[in-house]
Amino acid sequence: MKLLFLLSVSVFLFFGINLPASAQENDSPFAGAPTRYSVDVVTTQKNGTALTIRVFVDGNKRRNEQETNNGRLVLILRGDEKLMYTVIVARKVYRVGPFDPSLLKPLDAYQLPTDMILSHKKAGTETVGGQVCDKYRFSTAGKKDTSGASVAATSGSIWISQATHLPVKSETEGAVTQWVNLDVGPQDPSLYAPPGDFQMAQ
Repeated sequence: MKLLFLLSVSVFLFFGINLPASAQENDSPFAGAPTRYSVDVVTTQKNGTALTIRVFVDGNKRRNEQETNNGRLVLILRGDEKLMYTVIVARKVYRVGPFDPSLLKPLDAYQLPTDMILSHKKAGTETVGGQVCDKYRFSTAGKKDTSGASVAATSGSIWISQATHLPVKSETEGAVTQWVNLDVGPQDPSLYAPPGDFQMAQ
């Protein structure tokens, strides 16, 4: 459970700086974003420390991978099966738990609770990583994440691709997050289940 906690906290911290959908869906900078894709979310702190989370999305199915001190940790959410899998790759084991729908939004690249966007008016248009992006300002109040851990208030800018309607980059005073290696389209179905040769932990 400690490993699951670490992953959940990391996901919130590094996805928690994304903009939410607006009350009116047509006003959302994420309207029209794909529902099937994979992407690497790379967050680099100002001190140079970097964390990469590999994300796979297929509707209400999610897979997140990240390296921890105990090796690779994988979290799989299956909204269709109402199950959640925590896979500890180094030990070739996995745990099965009840599906927590509240984790779906933090594990997506854009669907988060409202109250973070300062204005739906663009702050500008810039090219980032070869993509033409709309720039927005965002701000969050200090609060607790889904695990109960305190998250400090933060503010910054985010650049959203005009082509994919997904984030490309966000920047705060303490860190820069980049969404790279985007692959839009169906992902391998086997990604959303534990490997067949892994054992279920008792």
